Amino acid sequence: MSLRPTSDKKFHQIYWQTWADLVFVHWSVDPDILASLLPPELEPDLYEGKAYVGLVPFRMTGIRPVFLPALPGLSRTLETNVRTYVKHRNRQGDPAPSVWFFSLEAENTLAVILARLGYGLPYFKASMWLKKSFQENGHMTYAAGSHRDWPKPAPVSSLVQAEFGNEPLEAAKPGSLEHFLVERYALYAKRRGRLLQAFVNHEPYRIAPGRLLACEPWLITAAGLPTPSAHETAIVHRAADVRVRIGRASIVR
Repeated sequence: MSLRPTSDKKFHQIYWQTWADLVFVHWSVDPDILASLLPPELEPDLYEGKAYVGLVPFRMTGIRPVFLPALPGLSRTLETNVRTYVKHRNRQGDPAPSVWFFSLEAENTLAVILARLGYGLPYFKASMWLKKSFQENGHMTYAAGSHRDWPKPAPVSSLVQAEFGNEPLEAAKPGSLEHFLVERYALYAKRRGRLLQAFVNHEPYRIAPGRLLACEPWLITAAGLPTPSAHETAIVHRAADVRVRIGRASIVR
C-alpha cells in the first residue's frame, strides 16, 4: 500500500480501520459563510471558486490499535460526519488536501470518547442505522439515519436515502471535482486551543455516482451552515470499501 499524503518516515500509524458502505453527499456552500465558521488558521479550499460541505454516512469495522487485535463489541460502529475542505492560511504547500469536521456521529461510545480525547474531534454518541437493498436490475437503494444522544447540543438527526445504478466503481480523475471531494488524506482539528493535523492512508477511492432520493440535513444546519434545500443540486457518490491506516495527531507549529 503506497503512502499517499507523506513519506513513511513522517507517518506514525496508531490504528487500523475499514471504511465500508460509504456514501458521499455534497452541496456547494458560500465560501464567506464557511470561512466564518472555521478556526482563524484555516480557510476554505475551493474548487473553481466554490466551497463544498459533505454529509457522509458509512460503516466502520476492524477498529483496532496497531499492537492489538480487534475486540468484540469495540471494533465497529456506524458513523455520519459533516465535513468541509480546508487549507492552512500561512503554510505553503500543505502535504495533503485536508478535511475539517464540523461533527461526527457514532454509535460506539468508546470510539466517541477516544476520538474526542485523542484528536479533539467533535464526535457525538448517536443512535444509528444503515441498510441497503438491491433490485433485479442491479440498482441499489441506500438509507442511513442517526439521532444524536450526547453530548449537547442534542438532539439532532440526519437521514440520507440514495439510489445507485450499474455504473462501475472507478477512481476519480485527477483534477476533477470528484477527486477534489473524496481524495483527502489529512484532517485538521482543535484540541485545548491548539491546531492539530493527522494523516490517513488508504488506496484511492473507487466511486460511482448516484441520485439523492430524500435527505434530512439537520446535522449541517446544527453546524451553523445553511440548510441545503434542493435534492437536485446534491452531488452523490458511493465508494468501495477501503482498509485505512490512521496516523497520530500532531500539533501544527
